[in-house]
Amino acid sequence: MSVLICDVVVLSWNCLDITKKFVESFWSNISAPSRLIIIDNASSDGTVEYLSSLKDSSNRALKIVFNKENKGFAGGMNQGIAISDAPYVCLANNDLLFTKGWLEEIINIFQKYPQIGLLNPNSNNLGERFCEKEISLDDFANDIRSRYKNIFIEMPFCIGFCMVIKRDVINKIGALSEDFYPAFFEDSDYSLRAVRAGYRIGMAKGSYVWHKEHASFDKLDKKKTEELFKRNREIFVKKWGRILRVAYICHDTQQIDQHAQDIINVARQGNYVTIFCKKEKSINHGGVKCIIYKTMFDLVWKIFIKKKRYDVVITNKVFLYNVFKACGYYTLRNLDTGKMHEFRS
Repeated sequence: MSVLICDVVVLSWNCLDITKKFVESFWSNISAPSRLIIIDNASSDGTVEYLSSLKDSSNRALKIVFNKENKGFAGGMNQGIAISDAPYVCLANNDLLFTKGWLEEIINIFQKYPQIGLLNPNSNNLGERFCEKEISLDDFANDIRSRYKNIFIEMPFCIGFCMVIKRDVINKIGALSEDFYPAFFEDSDYSLRAVRAGYRIGMAKGSYVWHKEHASFDKLDKKKTEELFKRNREIFVKKWGRILRVAYICHDTQQIDQHAQDIINVARQGNYVTIFCKKEKSINHGGVKCIIYKTMFDLVWKIFIKKKRYDVVITNKVFLYNVFKACGYYTLRNLDTGKMHEFRS
């Protein structure tokens, strides 16, 4: 095999059938020189026996670690990161199905934009949803690749289901925080650490990987999973502050152009910004979207009916400022990042 370009680290914890499909899909859809590092977190359903039957070879580089106890997501992934010595490390869930060229496209984006530190592929839980009743996964992925080749979308966070990390990032900020044992929010924490260190993060839109989502957690008690999620969210908020949903009311596209960089900077802090404007205007960041309104009543209604309430409303119109403030919204007259940071904390 040529010099390794990427180590792909995956955890297994029971779910034998899912792990088998992952391994088969990985070997069938990888051509870039890569090594598969499997960390087994004390499986007891036959997974250990299956993994023991896999062999390292000249064209299939493989490393398997068998833990005697479940070290959780961050703990297990950190074992793989410690083993890895490739220029890129992919942290992958075992409930993935890969497609041809997925890794090559991600590496191309890294090489095209040196400031990027973390990348996700396009996926059903992140970008474009795949429907097997309409098209095969391979044909769907080929179409995605042809339309979005070499396109990078910056995002507020990368997700740990299939997150590729540049070696420089690991050298600079280290591995995942094990404060978030056994799982949830360790990827969000790592994303903000990477951004704080000066890197850009996001999606290689032309790479496609299908994700089953939470296959391991489906086996856990729902109440325990919710408690775990809530606990780790509190740890994240204590460290970084709340993730804000910001409604930014603009009355013309010139105002958006004037403050475009400030809007992007708010999103880079791990927030989501919705611009309300009478004309469509795009901002090149996955954490920013535009909603068109026709009348003042239409504007107010669209903000009020949002299922997940906006945390901050920004408007320079006195009437609107007073309306939203009277309704209990944290309201600002301009894009004051300092005040938003205070509110977030």
